[in-house]
Amino acid sequence: MKSYDYKVYITGPFQAGKTTLIHTLDPDAISVERDMKEDYRGEKSTTTTGFDLGRVLWLRKSPEHLGLIIPKNEFIKESGEYNDWIKKEIELRGVPGQLHFKFVRDTMRMKTDGVLMIVDASDYGMIGDACAILAENIASFGDLPLMTIANKQDREDAASPEEVATWLGVTKAVGISAKDRESSKDALCSLLQSIENTTDGKVSSSVANEAATEEQNI
Repeated sequence: MKSYDYKVYITGPFQAGKTTLIHTLDPDAISVERDMKEDYRGEKSTTTTGFDLGRVLWLRKSPEHLGLIIPKNEFIKESGEYNDWIKKEIELRGVPGQLHFKFVRDTMRMKTDGVLMIVDASDYGMIGDACAILAENIASFGDLPLMTIANKQDREDAASPEEVATWLGVTKAVGISAKDRESSKDALCSLLQSIENTTDGKVSSSVANEAATEEQNI
């Protein structure tokens, strides 16, 4: 049995903002990382070498409600406030972006329900790696809900979400700053709604197929 309702696989190129996003959504998230030997774009930084793991609750007043995202530890303290709400526990699983860590990404894909593909919109130089990881995701996940994120919209040199979508050859990208809780939360909620709709569709289809089979057997 899974200890969560949905697992979101968070991927993208090196330094795209995956770890930042997860820790923005869950300040108590765990990260396996190391300091970088050289500054990245003039700043001290770390890089994920294993994985990031966060746990949050997706809370809604109704199925149509976009919902709230609350860190699991915070929800435990305040759960009484949401007695009548729909509750789903979400695992956020971040993976390394360097291409040579493909074996780690492969290991972490099991039981994934949806994908956040994060791109640094201020760094056109990473587009080759982004396209490679996107192709990797499409090959591995097929029709699983996948959202492309144009991160770092807080930077003046960031490309627009529309430009990032053009770079990658996708229909749409969603602009956020992974440092900003509200835009990060909204992006995750939108992906979760897509997962829920897809899951509901599969359930409905399965029920319809069973009913049709029963009719044929009568």
